[in-house]
Amino acid sequence: MIATSAAVALLVLATGACLILVIPTLAGLLPRRSRAANAPAHTFAILIPAHNEEASLPATLRSLGKLTYPPARVRVWVVADNCTDSTPSVAWAFGAACVARFDRTRRGKGHAVAFGLDRVLRDAADVVLVLDADCELNPTALQALDAVFAAGADAAQCAVRSRNADAGPTGYVAAVGAALDDSVAAGRDRLGGSVPLRGTGMAFRRSVLEFIPWTAFGLAEDAEYAAKLHAAGVRVRHCADAVVGCDSPGNWRDLGKQRRRWRAAGVLASKPLGLALIAAAATLGFACGFAWWPASLLVLTVAVYAHAIASVGVTARRLGLLARSPLVVARLAWVASAGRLKRTPKSWDRTPRLSESERRAA
Repeated sequence: MIATSAAVALLVLATGACLILVIPTLAGLLPRRSRAANAPAHTFAILIPAHNEEASLPATLRSLGKLTYPPARVRVWVVADNCTDSTPSVAWAFGAACVARFDRTRRGKGHAVAFGLDRVLRDAADVVLVLDADCELNPTALQALDAVFAAGADAAQCAVRSRNADAGPTGYVAAVGAALDDSVAAGRDRLGGSVPLRGTGMAFRRSVLEFIPWTAFGLAEDAEYAAKLHAAGVRVRHCADAVVGCDSPGNWRDLGKQRRRWRAAGVLASKPLGLALIAAAATLGFACGFAWWPASLLVLTVAVYAHAIASVGVTARRLGLLARSPLVVARLAWVASAGRLKRTPKSWDRTPRLSESERRAA
């Protein structure tokens, strides 16, 4: 009797975790309304917080040089935050405005963003786009964002896609997770909801930043600011046609370091923990004689992840990485539930990235 009650309780929780993914994923598959191409209506400031990014910043700035939005309506700002390398020189070489910040006590990306916004908002930009220094934008990203803001949005989150899905099981798991996040965000937007901010590719109307100043200085500064927007009734729109490409950590050490920071956003946002809950509920449910309930959960969950896997792309190598991914997912679930990694980083330590040559070889 106790086992049956426990199974029912777990199945109820697992059903909720499953439907949180299934419903928006299905909604996201509905055809989107096409927006007519109009003349550019907004000016953009692209703000790039950078901490010792001399190696990755050139690719980011080259991608911004390929934007098809009118150059006169775009200004790129780099915040060289406590840098000890040539990040400022790289920014200037590409024609970006660069402001340097040195503060050994108030460290972190949130402080760098706040410092940059203080400068950026002195200009006349209509929209500020925050982009990480190791990310690239697709050429038509600003046209897509311009259309979203012209339709009345106050804040928007770009789609985020991994460039290194072939970089081992950890890179593959992160790429599938990013694809699932995009699918869920597209559905939440279609259903009229607000989507989470993802740290990079975050765009805000100037008036929003003036009304709700950036005071998000924690390790999960995106989730912190998103909570402030939610409290003020500001909806964050999903912009599927503005795509940010970035590298996911290619090994467990770097991925674990990243996810320890993400734990600050709360365990409820953890997909691996949700998978662990669904697996445990299904196992106990079958053991207690349930059939259709746990089976339905497994089928729906597999279908949602199969859609994400297909969107990343299927190759012989990726099928091999998929077979090795359960161990990575299990370890990530352990991290999300605190596990053995109890120490949370207190400073902004950049996650090691693949070089361009390593990415091509992956």
